[in-house]
Amino acid sequence: MRAEELLAEHDHVLVALDGPVAEVLSTRSIAGRLRALVAEDRLPRKVARTEDPFVVLAHAGSIGPATERAVYAQWCRIEHEVVATARVVPGVHEAFAALAAGGARITVVGALDVVAVRTFLVLHGLDAHVRRLVGRVGPDRAVLPPAPDLVTSAIHAGAVPVRSCVFVGGTDSDLTAARAAGVDTIRHRRVTVTPAPEPATRSNAWFDALSTPTRG
Repeated sequence: MRAEELLAEHDHVLVALDGPVAEVLSTRSIAGRLRALVAEDRLPRKVARTEDPFVVLAHAGSIGPATERAVYAQWCRIEHEVVATARVVPGVHEAFAALAAGGARITVVGALDVVAVRTFLVLHGLDAHVRRLVGRVGPDRAVLPPAPDLVTSAIHAGAVPVRSCVFVGGTDSDLTAARAAGVDTIRHRRVTVTPAPEPATRSNAWFDALSTPTRG
């Protein structure tokens, strides 16, 4: 069965932000920028070398709650900068419009601050088709999307049976979480561009970037 046919069979479509909606979101510099807020004579080696913002945040928490809050607030501000420069995936407007027209409920799931996720959708006019957002709402790593329990909560919020849901994701972690929640999955493959000197080719339809669905 083609991916678009599978999508048409489901009432609730959950879509990962990074890959299917927003082109590569570069967050590699976040930990380095957060380190500047907790700079000391000598940071622990793990903190000094990490690319994981949660490690820096944990160190900030060991300094004190005010430092932790300041670092987390800066983290969210950086993510708003990231979404302000991120590009929308070609064809996603048409795909969301088609899904909504067919009666599907769309939920966008992202690991960024939920307000940053909403900002990206509004900036690109995608919010009109999206019923619900799932994003990071605090500094707790245990509830970071795409954790299975957050996928499950999104399903429950939509009051739609699990069997009527499908998840579109571009990374193994996204798809694994969705399968753990008992949801059918479709892997989104990024659109490729033909290298010069050949003419650049891009898909005009989001559905063309979807592979054969995998079952959880």
